[in-house]
Amino acid sequence: MAMATATAMTSTTTIDMTRRFRIAAVSLAAASLQLAPMIAAHAAGDEPQESSISTHAKSFGEAVKRDAKAVGAKCKEGAHRVAVAAKAVGHEVATAAKRGAAETREAFRGDKSEKPAS
Repeated sequence: MAMATATAMTSTTTIDMTRRFRIAAVSLAAASLQLAPMIAAHAAGDEPQESSISTHAKSFGEAVKRDAKAVGAKCKEGAHRVAVAAKAVGHEVATAAKRGAAETREAFRGDKSEKPAS
């Protein structure tokens, strides 16, 4: 019987394991609660630093926007020039048509114009 009592004392029971687990869990929780204010203070003091890749991407994006604005302005200027040229060509065509129509009317009427040929 003495031997059975000795082995019973050295073997771990479920209650003992549960008690050890609770002690370990409480110790871990207490340690994390003590470290939490220090970690929070350290995290609050650190400013997020941008990586060189994000800095490059931002500057590239700004350059693309700037170039797009310049191209857009040139396109608007080009479109304006095309509109002005089209209006001028239309005016020249209309003037030539009127001149041609006047000459045609004179030819049908039998009038000879005294204009020198150009």
